[in-house]
Amino acid sequence: MKTWYMIFAAACAVSMPAFADGDGEGEEPAAIRVTSEAVTFKLRTGSGTAAVSSADLATWPVTYRAGETVTLTSPSGASTTPVSGAAANGTTELAGAFNADGVWRLANSNGGSALVGVAWGTFDSQWREASTDASCRMHTEGEGPDRRLKRSEAPPVAYSGDDWKGDLTKASTITFTSPEGSGLEPTTWNKTGRGASAFTFNKRGVWTVELKFANNTTRTAHIEIPVTGLTLVVR
Repeated sequence: MKTWYMIFAAACAVSMPAFADGDGEGEEPAAIRVTSEAVTFKLRTGSGTAAVSSADLATWPVTYRAGETVTLTSPSGASTTPVSGAAANGTTELAGAFNADGVWRLANSNGGSALVGVAWGTFDSQWREASTDASCRMHTEGEGPDRRLKRSEAPPVAYSGDDWKGDLTKASTITFTSPEGSGLEPTTWNKTGRGASAFTFNKRGVWTVELKFANNTTRTAHIEIPVTGLTLVVR
């Protein structure tokens, strides 16, 4: 059975006021008797993550209070509303709701939320595809897409038509703009699907690389090719 990981925080506090007969001086608090029917519930008070099976998670009760709305957002950003404007306090189950790999967000309208992580490979999401590629070359030093490296160190430029979501029919445009003053015209690639191709950054300076997806959104990187070799300064 697959294991899903859930990040969940819950807190429960019960306070009981004390009442006294008379003026409250030197007298014992009056006893308060409360009776109610037995109620079964689950409560997790620890921090961090908890590993639960798919069967347990499907029947895990999601609590809500009167007036609250409960929203479940999938890894793709699609939302459903298991509970809308609840008439009274209650619980609901989410059996069958988690049907894709990735991180789901469960939230109520009063600001409470939980993250549910469905392990990759549980539902074989579309973007997880087999590949015959034996190796790849990546530059992982530093944050963001901007890089400063030698021409010989530049890895292939990766592209995707749909921001690597898995639709190989989508097309993209990659534009390379050379450093200012180089005299070179921009170079444009038109690609379909996803992949990586080598590009020669043959001028020193800062290159601008723009990737435009099929929906016209863009990603931009600045690649700096520094001056290398021996420099003599004569005064």
